Amino acid sequence: MSQSADAYLELPAGQAVYAEGDPGLTMYIIESGSVDLMLAVRGADPIASLGPGDFFGEGSLLDDQPRFSSAIVRKPARLLKIERSALADLLGQDVGIAIALLRKLAQRNQQSEIRLASALVEANSRKGKPANAASAERFAPPSAPTPETVKQSAKSMPAESRTTIEPPRASPPAAKLRGGCVLRHASGGSFALDPAINEFLVGRPDPGAGVNPEVNLSDVDPTRSLSRRHAKLVRKGQLFFVREETRTVNGTFVNNTRIGTGVDVPIKPGDTLRFGAVEVEFSAA
Repeated sequence: MSQSADAYLELPAGQAVYAEGDPGLTMYIIESGSVDLMLAVRGADPIASLGPGDFFGEGSLLDDQPRFSSAIVRKPARLLKIERSALADLLGQDVGIAIALLRKLAQRNQQSEIRLASALVEANSRKGKPANAASAERFAPPSAPTPETVKQSAKSMPAESRTTIEPPRASPPAAKLRGGCVLRHASGGSFALDPAINEFLVGRPDPGAGVNPEVNLSDVDPTRSLSRRHAKLVRKGQLFFVREETRTVNGTFVNNTRIGTGVDVPIKPGDTLRFGAVEVEFSAA
C-alpha cells in the first residue's frame, strides 16, 4: 500500500518520538534506523530496542490509554506514521498487516510472560522456595503421619483400640521421567514428546497464522473441538505440567477435572488428558 511523503518521519539520533504519558494517537513502523523504548523507573536501560520492520506505539492506539513508555531514536530513523483514524482502513485493505500485527503482539505478550516468570523464579530463589512453589503447594498431598504422631494418637484412643495401630509404611518414591514421554490415543495413535524440547504446543495447524503445533491432534479430532493453540505441555527438569492457553474454547481436563487457563498443573504417567473432545493418556516412552 503506497503512502504519501508526509506519512513519514525522518528523525536524528536522540530525538524523542513521544514521551511517557503522552496521548496515544499514532503508531509507527520502522523503515530504517532503530528506536529504544524507555521507562522512567528504569533510567537509561531500555525495555526494548527495535529495528527495521518493527512497530511501536500500537498499545495506546488500540486501548486509548496514555503512552506507557517513551520512544527515543537510537540511530537516525525513518518512520511510517499510522494515525488511529486510518488504522481500520489499513487493516481492512491488507490482511497481511493485520496478521503481522497480531503475531508481533503475541510475541511481545509471550516475552512479557517469560520475563515475569523469570522474576518470580528469582524472587522465590531468594526466599529459598522452588520455582514452582505455588503449584507444588497447591497440589501437594497431605503429609504422612510419623511414628511419633501415631503414638501420640494411640495414647488418646481407648485401650482396646491401641493394639490395632501401626505406623504407616513409607511409599516408594515416584519415578522420575529421564527420557521422552508419549501421548497415547484410544485409536492406537501415539504422539511422542521429544526429550530435547521443554515446551510443546497442543492443537491443530493454522498455516495462515503460522501456527504449527508440536503435538498436532487434528487427525484424531473429527469434530474440530481443538483450538489452534489449545494448551501446552511444559517440562521443568524431570517434571511435566499442562497449561491451557488463552482463548481455548472447549476446555482442557486432567483426569476429568477441568484446569484453569494459564495455570501449570502437574501431570504424571498414567494420567488422562483431554483437549476439547480428544482424550489421550500421558505415558513414559
